[in-house]
Amino acid sequence: MQILDTHFHLLSMKEKNLPTEISESLIGTDIGCSPEDIDERLVLLQGRQGIRTSQGAGPWCLDDGMADIDSLMSRLEENLERIDSTFIGECGLDFYWKYGTPAEQEELFIRQIELSNKLMRPIIIHSRDADSAMLDIIGRSNFQASGIMHCYSSGPQCLERILDKGLYVSFAGNVTYKANVGIQEAARLVPDDRILYETDAPYLAPVPMRGKPNRPEYTAYTSAFIAQLRGEEVEEFRGKAIENYKRLVSISTGHR
Repeated sequence: MQILDTHFHLLSMKEKNLPTEISESLIGTDIGCSPEDIDERLVLLQGRQGIRTSQGAGPWCLDDGMADIDSLMSRLEENLERIDSTFIGECGLDFYWKYGTPAEQEELFIRQIELSNKLMRPIIIHSRDADSAMLDIIGRSNFQASGIMHCYSSGPQCLERILDKGLYVSFAGNVTYKANVGIQEAARLVPDDRILYETDAPYLAPVPMRGKPNRPEYTAYTSAFIAQLRGEEVEEFRGKAIENYKRLVSISTGHR
């Protein structure tokens, strides 16, 4: 059966001197963090037709000397014209690390929502310690090409507005951590046709690999854990998630 990982970072794995070989059975998305990273990532993905790509500008771009929001968006759009991608992102809000100002983070995020709608590419959303601002933006926005709340780290109280906007919800290895009962409750509640899972490799390795570098194949542990939470057979649950991912990909006309 195919192995699904909706969100991983091969370039980050390479930068940490980790092996970047991945299973031939893997389908999923290699995720962009910067408007400038797509060329390096494509070298790592040569010959891997089952892997989609995203391109985006995360909030961290506001703090690494990459210039202003207009410049970030111009470079992102130029690269999307040059190299087609299936997804926009990851992008969103991160108030834990306080990149730039909250207003700058929100503007950069909103402009990528607009770009997602313009290009009909699903958006991949990052949210950390920003529930109130994130829900406000989601509530005011339309997601014409849908998208993914990646590495869902909020409780069940945030799900309704996210699901009402047609977004999918993806869970990473932190759902397996004993203390994260709110995330686990959310994983029980997401409808069958909206749930996904991921690694966010090389970060957030699931139990029993916690504390080690994460790998795309480790979704085996995360998916088995979520299936048990939901009272489902593991292979049946994985099959549903794979169909959800393929449905989401079909929204986009991107080649990679």
